[in-house]
Amino acid sequence: MEQTPFRPVDVLRRLETAYSAQAEAGSGSFEAFGSLGCENGRIGDPEAMMSLVQTILGLAPFDRPGRSLRLKVSAKVGKPIVVDVLADEELPPVDPSVEDLVVRLGGTVATITNTQGRTVRITLPWPEIQLDDARDDVAPEEDAASLEGVRILIADDSATNRLVLEEMLADTRAELTSVQDGKEAVDIWLDGQFDLLLLDISMPVMDGVTAIREIRAAEVTRGMAPTAAIAVTANALVNQVADYLVAGFDTHLAKPFRRKDLMHAILTLRK
Repeated sequence: MEQTPFRPVDVLRRLETAYSAQAEAGSGSFEAFGSLGCENGRIGDPEAMMSLVQTILGLAPFDRPGRSLRLKVSAKVGKPIVVDVLADEELPPVDPSVEDLVVRLGGTVATITNTQGRTVRITLPWPEIQLDDARDDVAPEEDAASLEGVRILIADDSATNRLVLEEMLADTRAELTSVQDGKEAVDIWLDGQFDLLLLDISMPVMDGVTAIREIRAAEVTRGMAPTAAIAVTANALVNQVADYLVAGFDTHLAKPFRRKDLMHAILTLRK
């Protein structure tokens, strides 16, 4: 197998570009997340990593309208690369060629089925490497920033999305609280104190726009300073973003996003 210095995030971006277009054409959704460490260097076979994900997803993953697929890559320092392919319905059985290639790459493959759907997890124990070339799109001081003592409220009806946000923020030492809809977010905000809100827009019971309007109204009634709030959504057309800002959000993050995008948005609001 080819051993090449690369960044896992670059493979993730290539897959995101390819499958986001397919999802849009097939009226489905594809979300790609990179958690801590994906910007750092590794030595391995990035093309084999690409091929594994493509084989798992198949040639036409969005042939059924409305299908939802997620790709999550983690590469924490001192840990192997972990690639999770998540589907809202069962993926086809893992092809023997995938298992064979993963074994030859020194890794493992497992299938996890739960109420959220089916996940195929690939673990690749490729060593870390320091890449010397400078990159304008990486802000090391933001990536390594501490959020110790910052109280963050996350609201998203997807357990997977909540987990991804929690993993992205795990090493920041922020105090995280997660709920599954806007009403729960409003209720827990009323009972506690938070420095930052990360609210999904499309949620059952109460959506993110209604939730932020209720929170802003309560702040006025209580004479409180506004809590920094980020709309986290796949619906990010210009007119939609304008509506979020009018409702009371400070900014937005368009799904799918990378950890560095999340950290940049948070630290910008914290200044």
